[in-house]
Amino acid sequence: MGRDIGDSCGSVLMTTVGTDRNTRRGNQGGFTLIEMLMATVIILVGLVAVAQLVPMSVMMNSNNRNDGTALVFAQHVMEGMRNEPLSATSYTDPQGVLCPLGNICQLGDPTQPSLVVGSPLNTTGSSPIIDFSAGPVTGYNFSYTDPNDPLGAINDVRWAIVTRVNSGIVTGKRIILGVMRRGMNAPTLPVTLDTMVSK
Repeated sequence: MGRDIGDSCGSVLMTTVGTDRNTRRGNQGGFTLIEMLMATVIILVGLVAVAQLVPMSVMMNSNNRNDGTALVFAQHVMEGMRNEPLSATSYTDPQGVLCPLGNICQLGDPTQPSLVVGSPLNTTGSSPIIDFSAGPVTGYNFSYTDPNDPLGAINDVRWAIVTRVNSGIVTGKRIILGVMRRGMNAPTLPVTLDTMVSK
C-alpha cells in the first residue's frame, strides 16, 4: 500500500509540475495584432500632425523675413526724409534708392497745413496706415527692387505728410510711410512707420 500511495503521489506531483509549466507558458504574452495596429495608427496620427507644422513654420519664417526686410527699407527711407530740412517740399536721391533717379519725391504742401497730403490713409484702427488698396499718388510713391535681394521682390513705397505751419513757417511734419513687398509667393502685409519731425 505504501507503494501505491507513493506512486500516486509521484504522479500527482508530475501532473502539478506539468500543469504549472503549461500555465506559465499560457500567461506569457506579447502584443496582439490588434494592439500593434492601434499603436501604429496612433503613431501615424502624431507624425501627420507634426508634418503639417513644417510647411506652416516655413511660411511663417518667410513672412517674418519679408516683414523684416520691408521694415529695414522703410526705416532707411524714413531716415532720408527726416534728414531733409522742414522747409523742403521735395527731395531727390542721386543714388536712386530713397527716390528713383530722375524723379522728385514730395514732402508735403505748406499751403495745406494740418491736412493729409499724399497717399490715402486707412484710419479705421488705432493709428493711421497707408492704404495700399487705393491707387498710388504721383510724387508720393515709388517702387524699388534691391539688386541684392535673391527673391527680386518689388518694394512698393508710399507715404503721406501732414505739415504744421505757424505764422507762415513750417514748424513740423508728420510722416506716415508704408512699404509693401510685392511679387512674393506668400501674401505679405504692409509695414507702416509714423513719425513726427519738428523744430
